[in-house]
Amino acid sequence: MKKIYFLLIFTSFTTFAQNQYFVLFKDKTNSPYSVSRPKEFLSDRSIKRRANQKIAITERDLPPNPSYLTEITKTGAKVLYKSRWINGALIQTDAATLAKILNLSFVRGLEGKGDIRNTRQNGENQASRTKDKFGNEGILDNGLSQTQLAMLGADKMHTKGYRGEGMLIGVLDSGFLNANRLSFFNDLFNDKRVVGTWDFVNNEANVYNDHNHGTNVLSCMAAFENGRIVGTAYKASYLLLTTEDVASETKREEANWLFGAEMADSVGVDVINTSLGYTEFDNPAQNYKYTDMNGDRALATRAADWAAQAGILVVASAGNEGSGSWKYIGTPADADSIIAVGAVSSSLNIASFSSYGPSADGRVKPELSAQGAGTVIGNTNGAIGTSNGTSFSSPLLAGFAASFWQAFPSLTNMQVREYLIRSASQYTNPDNRVGFGIPNFDKAYELAELESLINELKKSGQEVIVFPNPINDGSSTKVWVLKNDAGTNFEYSITDLTGKILWNLTTKESKITLPALNDLPLANVILKVTAENLKYSTKIVR
Repeated sequence: MKKIYFLLIFTSFTTFAQNQYFVLFKDKTNSPYSVSRPKEFLSDRSIKRRANQKIAITERDLPPNPSYLTEITKTGAKVLYKSRWINGALIQTDAATLAKILNLSFVRGLEGKGDIRNTRQNGENQASRTKDKFGNEGILDNGLSQTQLAMLGADKMHTKGYRGEGMLIGVLDSGFLNANRLSFFNDLFNDKRVVGTWDFVNNEANVYNDHNHGTNVLSCMAAFENGRIVGTAYKASYLLLTTEDVASETKREEANWLFGAEMADSVGVDVINTSLGYTEFDNPAQNYKYTDMNGDRALATRAADWAAQAGILVVASAGNEGSGSWKYIGTPADADSIIAVGAVSSSLNIASFSSYGPSADGRVKPELSAQGAGTVIGNTNGAIGTSNGTSFSSPLLAGFAASFWQAFPSLTNMQVREYLIRSASQYTNPDNRVGFGIPNFDKAYELAELESLINELKKSGQEVIVFPNPINDGSSTKVWVLKNDAGTNFEYSITDLTGKILWNLTTKESKITLPALNDLPLANVILKVTAENLKYSTKIVR
């Protein structure tokens, strides 16, 4: 109650005297910042992320011109936050001063329709307007996380040694209550893998004193307590950002999301998880329509795509509106360069609450799905339980993506996205509930490894690739003719070491999958591939 009391006193004397506006600037002319000196506004890690993905630093990355901010301050307005990507600033002022600011030569206008602050009425108790913004997410019972890990192949991924080491994940949420005191986060904090925190709602560094939702979400990725709960990226590092005000639903929260994504970019995160979404607001005039979910319109959507263009893989919950009147995805899930995540149960049934796609412009949404019904999570009192919501399928997948990326650090964010989608259970037949389906680590790993190998062999002039060789248990062996002028009629054969033919195939296909070689009686066999301009053979080891 002490925290609520403080907020009531604060809003009585400040919030209702002055409104908050997102002012946009016309340009970055005469800025003291330069794309040739990025260390003045980006961390080394952020610069390296761009360099690894061959992403140029552009004018959009430059901070707003400091002289513009100074001129706004001279009017008596207070600058709360500034934005590089949208080239603007969130300010607090009265209507008369705003009119003066809008007449300044460098001001382009406003983002949104006027005041974007919390719209509670004077004297109204904050707690009385708190609603279940994360519906369907009550603790139900106890459980272990093996099923939700195995669904993605994350258990095999961990066994292979990919647990998020060296990866940095930004979490934009509503607060991380008690996270720094919970046993299943002991390793995270003892290893000092929380690299930073900020609360954009209360303008403070403490994110551990507000709300449970971020703690629950974080546990899906970062928790590790043997025999109780294991997250999908429990060795990764984390940036924890509070952008969501649970006592309201306003455009300010979308602005906070933009500020949080920019901070994540500056710090150098690889992956952002956001288990947040916006469709309706306390001020109905600001509500979105389904037609607004087109990948271009909403502020959080634009911010998510800007983050993706900076090389960050953004993973967002699809939403919990599937059983409601809205039923569709919200923002930022509609962004076109991210992964929106739907929810299924442990038995792979579609969760009824999981929001529908497609996007308003017809793209497949959500792209992927994971367990969001009966998901095992860690709670703020230290208990392990289960809960429902795409809020939990999203971090499961975000941590999974980060750990997969660890295995192939040379990939771009969009390549990681592509491989996960191509590995999914219904890649060839997506729908508007689970998208392309459930991704699979083994398939994604094989796709990435194979294409990486092909690219290397093409550079060296290799004519044929056999993959994998030696054969992995349970894997299928692919043969891919790389020589461009090999011919049009291919003969593939498998012989024993004496030359006896055990299997053969004549086809016009330059890429085939061999039969189950584990069924053959010999440990090692010879593969021969011939065509009009090709003669190739190699030993296959089982």
